[in-house]
Amino acid sequence: MSERETQDHVAVDEASAEGSVESQDEAAEPCEQAATESQKEAAAESQETAAESQEEAVAEADGLAELEVARAEAAANYDRYVRAVAELDNYRKRTVRMRAETRDEILRDILLQVAPILDNLRRALRQETQEAELLKQGVELICGQFNDVLKGYGLAEIEALGQPFDPEVHEALAEVPDDEHAPGTVIEEMEKGYKLNDKVVRYARVVVSKASAESTEN
Repeated sequence: MSERETQDHVAVDEASAEGSVESQDEAAEPCEQAATESQKEAAAESQETAAESQEEAVAEADGLAELEVARAEAAANYDRYVRAVAELDNYRKRTVRMRAETRDEILRDILLQVAPILDNLRRALRQETQEAELLKQGVELICGQFNDVLKGYGLAEIEALGQPFDPEVHEALAEVPDDEHAPGTVIEEMEKGYKLNDKVVRYARVVVSKASAESTEN
């Protein structure tokens, strides 16, 4: 091969090589673009994931904070409940104790006032007398003392004898024909009735008059 042919051959080889390099560069450009886009997408996804993770962490922290607040409120409410129950129990015990003490004081006061009346009853029983009138006067005096003691505690007798029958304060045990009194009049008091501070605590048990058969016929 001549020198001229050799040079031509070398030139052809160099041109082929340059073309091959250019072809490789052209083929590499789309790959590089695809790789860049993939990296961008991966970076964007990574940022979104990080943002979501941060939001979840914030939400979890908020939820824990709310839970702690709720627990604190529940503990405070339970503490108030326990205190209220204890105070109510103490109040109940204190009330029971005060009632018992008040009852004892009232009974003591009544006993001290009734004792002299019992003494008078004993004195009346020791009297050796045949005079019924004197005995009656003594018993009436003792009854008066009893009534005075009862009135001191707000206990008052209910008027019954000679009064019109009143079912609000009287309890009728029987009806008896009677021409001397208007029908429905209390003619006999079997048991005394009482009011305590204007409230009936014991009804007066009475006998009530009614029209006789002759009066009805007339």
